[in-house]
Amino acid sequence: MENNHIRTRLMFFLLGLVLVAFGNALSIISTAGNGLWTAAALGLAQWSGAGISLILTTIGLIVIGINLLLSEHCSWLTAGGELLFVLLFSQLIYFFVKMLSKNLMVPTNLWLRILLAIVGIIVVCLGTSFYQRANLWMYPTDSFTTLLTRRFFHHHFTWAQLVAFVPPVILIGATAFHLHTVVGVQAGTLFSLACNGPLISYFNKRVFPFFRLNAPL
Repeated sequence: MENNHIRTRLMFFLLGLVLVAFGNALSIISTAGNGLWTAAALGLAQWSGAGISLILTTIGLIVIGINLLLSEHCSWLTAGGELLFVLLFSQLIYFFVKMLSKNLMVPTNLWLRILLAIVGIIVVCLGTSFYQRANLWMYPTDSFTTLLTRRFFHHHFTWAQLVAFVPPVILIGATAFHLHTVVGVQAGTLFSLACNGPLISYFNKRVFPFFRLNAPL
């Protein structure tokens, strides 16, 4: 099956990037739970006093380095694309968090905040479906899981995903120990862990089904 046109792939890649950043920003301002990597970044930002965009960029750069070590064939095109992804993603999250904080009245009711976090996670899954199908570049943590799946777990994604969650869980534990509170982990986190995979699979099949999973460049 032929790939979609490169312009179509680029359009969906950029749309996916914006949606993932916007969805993450919604879950951040909800304070009702985030994905594990975002929760780890929020904890580190609160611990260090650094901005969330700087923390996300730093985590992304470290994971890119790990991915280069795990890759059987070093691709500077892939690494460069992931670096661009990290830089754009971190700045977009900063922009959307600032914009939403100023213009959106965050509800005080816990259930409404949980609903806002869930909406954000659903938007993240839609954006992830788009950029993964475009298959131009992936966020480094997604590439990390893919590399683990291929190299160490014989394409058993579930086990690789569990191992890929170990670093953010360690970071969350370390920041919780220092801050005496757990940052970013609530009901939305449980929803993310349980539903990310099924939601992305659903969007792959139902939203713009003409846009298929493309072969890498």
